[in-house]
Amino acid sequence: MSYTPARPKSREEALKVLMDRCARSETCIADARRLMTRWAVEPEDQESILGELLKERFIDESRYAAAFVRDKLNFSRWGSRKISEALYQKKIPAELIRQAMQQAREISMTDRLEADLRRKNKSIKDEDPYRRKEKLLRFGVSRGYDYETVTETIERIGQKDN
Repeated sequence: MSYTPARPKSREEALKVLMDRCARSETCIADARRLMTRWAVEPEDQESILGELLKERFIDESRYAAAFVRDKLNFSRWGSRKISEALYQKKIPAELIRQAMQQAREISMTDRLEADLRRKNKSIKDEDPYRRKEKLLRFGVSRGYDYETVTETIERIGQKDN
């Protein structure tokens, strides 16, 4: 499958499309810039569009970070490391990431991890305890939880099930 660029847009078209998009869902500067690049909007027009979107509060990076964290915790069930890394990739400032993650800490991530690991444990067919633990560990780390938290949670699950 080949990549076909989006139809070029004028400054006014790009601004209108981005305003509509931002009104429907949170958008960060990096996503808006990526879209405008795909639309072949001139770099100086991109900056003026971003300035207008920021001034009118269509784009707010702290609001975006908070919404992103909530969505990834509640719907994708990601861990804090994976969420932080994704926000970093979107060029969200470190302080805004820290603030958004601080709000997320109120939601007990270890309880969520434990529930996910228990569910995964039931679906594993392998009876070998070493391989079962390895699969649970890989699952937890792939969800974005740190290694120590995952191993502690697996041990806690094992003790409760015995």
